[in-house]
Amino acid sequence: MTEYPSWDLPEELYDVLRGRFEALLAETGLRYSYHLAEAPGIKLGGYPGWTQEPVWPDCEGCGGRMEHLLTVASWEFDGESWRTWLPDEDRADENESGSRRWRRDAHNPAELCLGDAGGVYVFECRICPERPIGHWFDCS
Repeated sequence: MTEYPSWDLPEELYDVLRGRFEALLAETGLRYSYHLAEAPGIKLGGYPGWTQEPVWPDCEGCGGRMEHLLTVASWEFDGESWRTWLPDEDRADENESGSRRWRRDAHNPAELCLGDAGGVYVFECRICPERPIGHWFDCS
């Protein structure tokens, strides 16, 4: 799957795409940041699904911005992102309100709670030969 940044989307690009994001919301009820940008949950690679403002560590060796390697998140999805990121096999039958929901164990299969539903992000420098790592922790 291909992911795209949401919080990290450059402001100039957001300004160019704002009309498309508004049309998408009006036509489908989907928000770019929740439903189409980065996948939530525990994952290797892609973009961090930040809970707070993005914090990309710099490499102590070369000074460049490190790349996202791993996210360990409290939840695999939230009350909005499940609509597009929850696999069909983890969806439950329709509930009494008529909307489809998820199987109980799909939301938090690792049974984690990191700082009130936050996450730990691990980064690496792919330029330096020793491939140093960094990390960031955030919570809601």
